[in-house]
Amino acid sequence: MVQVEINDEVMEAQLGERLLTIARRNAAHIGFYCDGNGLCTMCECRILSGADQLNPPTDAEYTWLPAARLADGYRLGCQAALRGTGYVRALTRAEELRRQLGAIFNPPPGTSATENLRPFLANVAMVNWEHIGTFPFNLLRTLNRLGPLRFLWPVEDLGLFIRDTTRITQRMLGGGPSPSVRVVDPTALPKDEQLAPAPATKTPPR
Repeated sequence: MVQVEINDEVMEAQLGERLLTIARRNAAHIGFYCDGNGLCTMCECRILSGADQLNPPTDAEYTWLPAARLADGYRLGCQAALRGTGYVRALTRAEELRRQLGAIFNPPPGTSATENLRPFLANVAMVNWEHIGTFPFNLLRTLNRLGPLRFLWPVEDLGLFIRDTTRITQRMLGGGPSPSVRVVDPTALPKDEQLAPAPATKTPPR
C-alpha cells in the first residue's frame, strides 16, 4: 500500500491508481464532471511534493494545461497515476479555490479580505484564460482522442457518478472526514513544506 495526502488528508492507495480515483474513493473535495476522461479539467491538482512518484504528463494534460501551469506543479487528477511508493502531497484546484474564497469572507489573523481577494481572482482568471484562449483547438484534439460517443457522454457509470458527487457534497456541508483517512494539520509541517511547489516539469515543444 502507498500513502497519498490529498487536501491535508492521508489516504491509502495502490500503485497505478490515479489521484482522482483515490480522492473520489475517500470523498475528497475534487471535481470530475467528465468522469475522469481528461475533458473538463475540474480535477486539476497542484502537486506539492512527490511529483517524481507520478507518471509523466499525458497527451490530455499537454492539451489542456499550459507549459507554465505544468511547470508550477499542476496535473490533472484523472491523468496523474502513482508509479512509485514515495509520499505524494496534492491540493485539488476545487479545494484551493474553496480555501481562497473562505479567506475572503473569514480572513485569517493578520490578513484582510481585500488582500485575500487578489490571489483568488488571479487563480480564477488563470484557470479561465488557459482554457478559453485555447478552447477551439483543444476541443478538437480531445474529440479526436476520445471519439464522438465518449466525448458527448463521458460518464460510464451514472450511479457511481451520482453517489460520489453526493458523498463529496455531504462532506463539504459538514459531514467531516471519511473514516478511512487521517487528517493532517498543515501548520504542523515545516514552514518550507506548507506550500512547497513541485519540481519543475520539463515539457516538450508543442
